[in-house]
Amino acid sequence: MYATILFDIDGTIIDTEDVIIGALQDALVQTIGMHKTHDELLYSLGIPSDQTLKALDLTATEQKQVDKVWTELTADRQTQVHVFANMRRTLAHLQHRGIMMGIITAKTASELEHEFTWFGLNDYFDTIVTYSPDIAPKPAPDPLLRALAELPADHGRTLYIGDTVTDMQSAKAAHVDFAVATWGAHNLAGFTDADHFLTRPESILDLADMTAHV
Repeated sequence: MYATILFDIDGTIIDTEDVIIGALQDALVQTIGMHKTHDELLYSLGIPSDQTLKALDLTATEQKQVDKVWTELTADRQTQVHVFANMRRTLAHLQHRGIMMGIITAKTASELEHEFTWFGLNDYFDTIVTYSPDIAPKPAPDPLLRALAELPADHGRTLYIGDTVTDMQSAKAAHVDFAVATWGAHNLAGFTDADHFLTRPESILDLADMTAHV
């Protein structure tokens, strides 16, 4: 059982897939006339936005143009984003049990402020590690290691929950167990090193150490 549980955000705590990819599709069309299908942009989930744009082989100028419009469209559509069912209640129960919790996300601090903070969930978490140039992003272990050091927490009693293979790779590189949030994940067969497959948020409670607060 786990005394510390770390979470990804997109596809794990909040359902952002359609908004993020839809906004990117529209930004690409509006700025440079590029058309991409939803499936072609699935790779963007779970990685920093600048890496997403680099993967499209855009010029530096095009990246800035697309990023500006993508950010604006994403902000305009935030009312379409929602917290996954029973996630808020699950976080409250975990906090009540004394479980230490943290967030590891590919969002920048600014993106976190505009795309997550307004849900009112930040106070459930003891640490939040966002994407920044001084921390190698997932799949590197660095963001998880930063969180473990800040809490501090024992690797052997820590679980990371995410919805992408990149999340899993980061957890394994940090020697932390990993659970797939199947409600937001794609291609479950790709999670070959996952320790747990969670079918709904409240099933996280079954993995929490009941004596963590003692």
